[in-house]
Amino acid sequence: MRRRSFLTAVPLAVIGTVGCSAFEEATPPKEALATARKRFTSGKSVVFDLEQSAIPKGRNGVSAAQGSGIIDAKTPKFKGQVTGVIKGNSAGVKIIAIDKDTWMSFFTKDYNPVDMADLGSPNPAEFFRAGSGVDQVLEKTTGAEEGERVRSGDTVLQEYTGTVPATEIQRLFLLGKGADDFDVTYGIEPDSGELRTVEITGNFYEEKQTTFTLKISDYGKSVEIDRPT
Repeated sequence: MRRRSFLTAVPLAVIGTVGCSAFEEATPPKEALATARKRFTSGKSVVFDLEQSAIPKGRNGVSAAQGSGIIDAKTPKFKGQVTGVIKGNSAGVKIIAIDKDTWMSFFTKDYNPVDMADLGSPNPAEFFRAGSGVDQVLEKTTGAEEGERVRSGDTVLQEYTGTVPATEIQRLFLLGKGADDFDVTYGIEPDSGELRTVEITGNFYEEKQTTFTLKISDYGKSVEIDRPT
C-alpha cells in the first residue's frame, strides 16, 4: 500500500540549486519520530489542515478540516471549519471542540451542542490530546524507514515511512473497521524536529482505499478557544 508522498516536490538530492542541508545525513528514524512526538506535545498549539482524498458514494465522513488546536492531555481544544458529507449532502460547518464537548455553527452565528459521533465524525479535539492524539500515532509507528528530502513550499522536510496499527486510526478517525494497518509518511523539519506533514493511506472504508493528508504549522502560536456563550 506504500505510496509516494502527497508533497508535490522533487527529491532535493537532484536539485543543484538547493542549500547544502539537503545533503546532510538524516536523523535515524526512531530518534526523529521520538523528537517529533516530543515537539508536538510540548508545542502548546498548532494550525491544522486535514484533507481526505475521497469519500465513497453513500458514506458519511469528513473531507477536510482547517483550524487551530490547543494541545493538552486533559483539555485539548479545536476551533475551525469542517467540511464533510452527511446523508449524501456536502456541507461546511464551524466547530468548537473542548475535551469531550462539541458545538456546531451551521449557517448561523450561534454555536449549538452536537454529538459528533451521531454524525459519524470524530471529535477534532482528540487529535490534540497529548498521549492519545497525533503524537500517539507517531509512538505506535512500526518499521520506520528514512525517505527522501523534499520541499514543501519554502520548507525542506525529511520524510520517514512506516506502518500504524488500525486500532490507532479507528480510535481517532472512527473509520478503518476491518483494516489491519495503515501506511504512513511523515514530513519532519530537520532543524527543529517538528512534524509538519502526515499522510495516512489504507482502508478507512471497507470498499475503498483512501488517504488522509495532514499539514501542521505555527507551533506555539497564541490561540484562544473558549466555550460558546
